[in-house]
Amino acid sequence: MAYKDLQEFIQVLESAGELKRITVEVDPELEITEITDRVSKNYGPALLFEKAKGSDMPVLINAFGSEKRMALSLQVDKLD
Repeated sequence: MAYKDLQEFIQVLESAGELKRITVEVDPELEITEITDRVSKNYGPALLFEKAKGSDMPVLINAFGSEKRMALSLQVDKLD
C-alpha cells in the first residue's frame, strides 16, 4: 500500500537511517545548495531542512538519491 503522505515516507527514511535533519535556519539559495551538493556527491542521506530562511515549509532534498531510498519509496526490497 502507498504511503499516506510525505510525512510517513520521511519517517520511513529516518527509521532506515537514510535521513539527516538539519534543524538550524539555512539560506535556501546559498547554504541549502552547497550542503546538498556536498552530501549528494558523497552518496549521503536524504536531507530535511526544517527551517529554510523565508519559508514556513521544510525542504526535503535527495529523497530518491540512492537505490535503497528508491526501493523504500516504492515499498519493494530491490528495484530489479
